[in-house]
Amino acid sequence: MSEMSLSRDRFLALAEAYGGDIARWPEPEREAARALLLQDPQGLGHHLEAAAALDRLLDLAPAGAVDAALLGRLVSTAPRPAASARRWIAGLGAALGLGVSAMAGVTVGVVLAGHDREDLSADALIAATVDGGDSTDSLEEPAAS
Repeated sequence: MSEMSLSRDRFLALAEAYGGDIARWPEPEREAARALLLQDPQGLGHHLEAAAALDRLLDLAPAGAVDAALLGRLVSTAPRPAASARRWIAGLGAALGLGVSAMAGVTVGVVLAGHDREDLSADALIAATVDGGDSTDSLEEPAAS
C-alpha cells in the first residue's frame, strides 16, 4: 500500500482493531500508517496512546486455562452426525417403498379399468390382481344349480 492510500478513518480502524503498536498491524499498511502519523502526530498519536492503554489493560488480565474436564463433558455431549451410509440406506428404503406402492396402485388401476366395477367383489378383485387380470372366470357369477 502506498503512503497516500491510507485514510485517517482507516488508520483509526486499524488502531482500534490491532492496538497502539503499529508493528502489530498488517504488514502492507504499516509504512503508510507511520507516514500518516508523521503528518499528524498530535491527533493520531492521541488515538494510538488510547489504544496502547487498552492493550496494557488487556495484558493485565489473566489468561484463562481450558478446564480439561469441562472440555471432555462438552465433547461427549455434542451430537454426533449420522453416518452417511445409514442415511443413504434409509433413503433407498423409502424410495423402494414408494416405488412398490406406486406399482401396486398402477396394477390395481389397470385391472379395474378392464372390468365393470359393479360386478367385482373384494375376493374377485384380489384374484384378478394376483392372476394379472387375465382370469375372467373368478369374476363371473357362479351358475345356479
